[in-house]
Amino acid sequence: MHAVSSVTRVTDIEAVSSVTPVTPVTQRVNGGTDMNETETARHTLARSHAREEALLAGLLAGKSVTDAAADAGVSRRTAYRMRDRDSFQAKYREAKNELLGGAIAALHNHALNFIETLAAIASDQKARGSDRVLAGRHGLDLLLRGVETLDFEERLRRLEQVAAGEGGT
Repeated sequence: MHAVSSVTRVTDIEAVSSVTPVTPVTQRVNGGTDMNETETARHTLARSHAREEALLAGLLAGKSVTDAAADAGVSRRTAYRMRDRDSFQAKYREAKNELLGGAIAALHNHALNFIETLAAIASDQKARGSDRVLAGRHGLDLLLRGVETLDFEERLRRLEQVAAGEGGT
């Protein structure tokens, strides 16, 4: 195989390429590993995905775009461009919903403890009157919201049945 120097003329390259089969261009990355164009593209894409995931994690953790960008190793402008893409927004919503779902599940697991605590404070004769009233009010507020939520879900279920043509009973 012929080595082509940086001072080789175009006609010399054409002559060499007509005799020598064309092979993928290689480059050195990560301290000397040879990679062809396809591998380089995959490597670049993987780095891009890693940076996007790091930006996503930073934003989900409540960091500003500037701070999340710095942690992800991208410029602030690139972070805003990434954030504005539909695919990024979809990933962000999905991840946020998963986090919210986990938080709701954790609260759900402790719901009985919360209710018992409120009931204990509301009925504790030694507790301050204001604490008892506050606990009772919170308990009643939660009860009311729970009833409203169940009612809303039932009405929504009926509407969905009607819209699907199943009738609403």
